[in-house]
Formats: sequence, structure tokens, C-alpha cells
Amino acid sequence: MAYQNESKPRFFYGWIVVASCFICCFSYGPFYTLGVFFTTLQQEFGWSSALTSSIHSLHLVVFIPSGIFMGWLCDKYGPRRPMILGAVFIGAGFGLLSQVNSLSQFYLFYAIASLGAGVIFAPPTSIVQKWFVKGSGLALGIVVAGVGASTLVYTPLAEHLISIYGWRTAYIQIGAGIYARLIRATLWATTPEKKGLQPYGAEVLSQQWKANETVVEVGWSVREALRNKSVWFIAAIFFCTVFPIHMMIVHLVPFAQSIGMERNIAAWALAIAGGVSILGRIITPTVAERTIGWRKGLIVVTAILAASFVWISQAASLWMLLVFAVVYGFCYGGKVPLIPALIRSYFGVESLGQLIGIVQAVGGIGGAFGPLLAGYIVDVTGSYVIAFLIGAAFWALAAFFAWLSKPPEREELKHLIK
Repeated sequence: MAYQNESKPRFFYGWIVVASCFICCFSYGPFYTLGVFFTTLQQEFGWSSALTSSIHSLHLVVFIPSGIFMGWLCDKYGPRRPMILGAVFIGAGFGLLSQVNSLSQFYLFYAIASLGAGVIFAPPTSIVQKWFVKGSGLALGIVVAGVGASTLVYTPLAEHLISIYGWRTAYIQIGAGIYARLIRATLWATTPEKKGLQPYGAEVLSQQWKANETVVEVGWSVREALRNKSVWFIAAIFFCTVFPIHMMIVHLVPFAQSIGMERNIAAWALAIAGGVSILGRIITPTVAERTIGWRKGLIVVTAILAASFVWISQAASLWMLLVFAVVYGFCYGGKVPLIPALIRSYFGVESLGQLIGIVQAVGGIGGAFGPLLAGYIVDVTGSYVIAFLIGAAFWALAAFFAWLSKPPEREELKHLIK
């Protein structure tokens, strides 16, 4: 397809960023609310902490093939079809949760919702990286800030709906709202090729390449990338970060309640972490792109996150909880865009959606174990100390793998042109 000669105004590209951010916000936000429903479900059904945590573990197990499938759909057909599928599965699954009377039913309907959860990462992050050459770090940061916004929106919303209407009606309202918003977001889910346009900044970059005779990277195929050790180091980083992230998603609210906080205050602690993560998602990739790079940025934030988990393991008051929420939120938010940016910087955009989906799938395995292990430890010890220290160790491992990760050697890249 020939590219149109006329340039689109900047606000057009801005709307692409906003729409992709919107997708991130409303596709995954509901899965952050299990911690808010946690004690209510325990009281309703008499489930243990480990058993209740296993719901989120099941979600991540289903999320693995969903992420790969949605990434493949995105690369092959564009982002719109996976977006529609995601809206149907997530909306229907959460709506059906209002009818459960047993754990098996809860598993089934949560799994249905989880089938659509693969739209959270691969479509919006690959969309924005295909639309932007110049300013891609800032654009990507804004997009994944939608996940932080989803915590800020859905956590207090879920607490409010449970308090006013009960947990069953809360799930109906959440499911219906997600479906409507994601369907609307598909109107902007497209790529430059579909519009006959060039990415933002491509013209300027092309002139620079010609002037400097710079080598231009052509994207890797999935098969080529999977034969390179760098992609597996990135997958290991993702595994080690998702383990403690999902541990905290499920258990921060129950932990805060266990040290004497009311549920509404505990829910707001999680919401604050999500809100502050918005700043981290925007500031960190912007600064990393201009200064130390994606890999070193990952080393810095994961090291700080390891220290934050040691801190929360000893927390016994509101001010310590809030300090954790702010530090953890900013650095956790900063970690999120650095991984897809690192994938793109190493392997290009040809198979970006699939590679993000594969790396995300490996991480999902770690995420499935994180909340389940924490729940088991709490059932056995009655405390979160050991669980959070294990989480700290995983953050430290992530920093180590980021240090080991190196760009593919230039002589290995047979698909480069001048």
C-alpha cells in the first residue's frame, strides 16, 4: 500500500496513544480487584487464603495461551479482532461470576474472563510501537500507564460496589462496563499500514539514516528470535517480576487488613500504588530512552523493588504501608514499559506482538505461583513476612537477569540493510 503524502496532525497520533492507553486500562483492571473481593469471598464460601488465591493463579494459567493467541492475531490481522474477542470474553466472564455457588463455577467463569485478558499487553503495546518512531518511549509509557489507571479506577470502584450492592451485583456491573468500553476502544485499534500512513517521526529518521549511512534493523521472525538467548533472558526477567507483582495484586489488601486496616483504607493503598505507577510508567521509559537505556533502567527499578518488598515485610503501621505504596507503585509502573521496549530494541517490530505474547506467557507461569504461594504461607504461618521476603528475592533475580541480558551481536543479524 502506498503511503499518503499528507501528514496527519499531531493530535491524530495523540488519539492513537489515548486509545491504546484506554485498552490497557479497561482490559486488565478488573483482574486487579480479586484482593478487594478476597475476604468477602472467604466469608461467603469459607475458602482458605491459598484456595482463594488459586483463583488468580488459574487466571494466569489461562492468560498464558491467551497472550500468545492475541499476539498472533494482532500480527496477522491487526489489533481490532483480538480487541473484540477480548471484550466478549472479559465482559461475559465477569458478569457470570455473579451467579456462582461453588469454587468450580468460580473457576469456570473466571477462566472465561481470562481468555480475553491477552488483549492487555500485546495489542496496545505493539500498536503504539508501530505508530511511533520518534518519541516511542513517551508514547509507550503513556499507554501502559493505563494499567496503573485501571488499579486507581477499579480498586476503589469494586470496594464501593461491594459495600453498596454486594459482591454479586458488583461483578455484573464491572462485566457490563468492560464490554461497552472495550468495544468502543476498537474504533481506534489500527496500525499505520492499515491507514496507509507512516509512523510518527519516520520521515525525519529516514533522512538521518540516509545522511549518516546508518544501518537499519529489519525485524526478526519469531523463529529467529527464539533461537537467540537474549529473548530467553528477557523472558526470565518477566518471570521473576510477575511472580511478586501478582503476589502483591492479590495480597496487599488482605495484608493491610491483617495489620489492622479497614477494607476501604486497604483498598485505597492498592489504588495509590496503581495511581503512582502511572507516573512511573510515563517518566521511567522517557528517562531511560534518553539516558541509560532500557536494560539499565530495568536493573535500577528491579533493585529498588527488591528493597521495597523487604520494607513491606516489616510494615506494621499505616505510614509504612503508604511509603511502600508510593515507592512500589512508581518503580513497578516503571518496570512495565521497559520490557516491551527492550524486546523491540533487540528484535524489531515484525513479530513484536507474538514475542511480547510469548514473553508474557513465560511470566504468567511465575505470576500463577506468586499469589498461591503467599496464600499457602499465610495459612501455615499466619504471617506475610516469609512470602514478601521471597518476593524480594525474585526482584533481585530479575535485576541479575537484566544485567546478564545483552543485545544480539551485530554479526548474528543477517537481516540488516544499509
